Amino acid sequence: MRAQEQPDLHRILAEPGPPVQAPGWGGLRAALVAPDRQVADAAFTRLAGQLIDPVAAGPADLVGPLEVLTGPPHPNRPRIALLLGVLVGEDATRSYLPGQVRDVLVARLDELLALLERADAERCLRTAVLLLLAHLPGERDRILPVVARTTEEEEFARIRRCLTEPDLADPGCTAGIGRAWPSPARWAQPESIAGPVRTGAELAGLWDAETAALRAYQGARAEHQIHQQIGWPDLPEPPEPAVPAPSGGYRRLLEAEVAGVRAEELRREAAVVPGGNWDGAVTTWDEDGHLRRGLRPAPGPVLDVACGAGRWTRVLAEQVGPDRVLGLDAAAPLLELAREAVPGVLFTEGDARALPFPDGFLGAVNCSDALHVLPDPHRVIAEVARCLHPAGTFTLSTYRQGTRAFQRHFQRCHERVFGQRSFAPEELGELLGSAGLDVVDTGGPGTFLFITARRRGAEAVQPG
Repeated sequence: MRAQEQPDLHRILAEPGPPVQAPGWGGLRAALVAPDRQVADAAFTRLAGQLIDPVAAGPADLVGPLEVLTGPPHPNRPRIALLLGVLVGEDATRSYLPGQVRDVLVARLDELLALLERADAERCLRTAVLLLLAHLPGERDRILPVVARTTEEEEFARIRRCLTEPDLADPGCTAGIGRAWPSPARWAQPESIAGPVRTGAELAGLWDAETAALRAYQGARAEHQIHQQIGWPDLPEPPEPAVPAPSGGYRRLLEAEVAGVRAEELRREAAVVPGGNWDGAVTTWDEDGHLRRGLRPAPGPVLDVACGAGRWTRVLAEQVGPDRVLGLDAAAPLLELAREAVPGVLFTEGDARALPFPDGFLGAVNCSDALHVLPDPHRVIAEVARCLHPAGTFTLSTYRQGTRAFQRHFQRCHERVFGQRSFAPEELGELLGSAGLDVVDTGGPGTFLFITARRRGAEAVQPG
């Protein structure tokens, strides 16, 4: 039952006032700043439950959380900032809190901005507050001067872009689409968008997707910093937004029109949110090392399926020679880049769900950083199994689902924008098993997932 159907569910308050809060709220407020971490963690878990789903958990206001947020240093300050950043991002789609969170934050905006300039503000708190502010474009003129004084260039450029209201009739505005992620500061002066002419609706969709991507990047970064510096208790997961999933058009824009400018840099940045690789713990050496260790080709060609611009095709060519390697991808512009990057390899345009090879033809197959963006991954895996030599290996790298509630929330936001997904290891194991492949090695730090699989019974078959 929604709030408007329940007369006893109070409107969220921005300022202290008559005692209309839920029973026991004063005790919760005190517990949020308790020196005992167990008490404070339990209080934050309760607060998150009340604010994420007040219909289920009971009414709550924002007086106490905002006073904690703007008060003395405490581990719950950055946590509350991120919680409010999540809530204001879902404000428009959650009918039991229509516009209320935004109204509360605007009413207390000066106090929030002051947090960016306070000497006692932790780095994770500043990052989380910036996410919160990135959802208030109507206050752009008040926010940007403070952000400009208190943040580095890349972060300021990201927040400024999030607070910009688009004029899609202005060529200067539309030229910047696709040149803002993960920060406009990474890009030189944009030129006009290449490719087909887009309608106003298409441009608006790309703009909104890019804005969502930038906010997810900022939020995931804040969540990681809080995890590293403070930690998280167990929390209820925010619900799915009540909006249709994007088609992945923003990812295709980056791939087809700007990836050639800096393909490898964009690929690394694309892995940061779903892979949780904010500290650079997973390097190209790690990714390449997994492929080299797992690759045990049987007789036959070695296929790099969904090869993209040839990042891992090059590794395969170094291992077995370019004349033995095939590259397949559905995106012709990326294949042109691959042909330039890895001469001597035969590249072909094709669908990973219908590989153009006979049964058992391929000595090995690799699918790095791609399964999560391919439609029908079960069909892709079935095709790989069909074409794989009985003694061949299948190596793949993708992303596992985050286990922390807000980590998974921002990972999911990123997936919606980029038209991709992540996997539970057990789910991927079942997909491989149903295709007749057995996992022989699995690993990967954080939410990276590296897997090597072989045909069932392959231990009895020796490569020739």
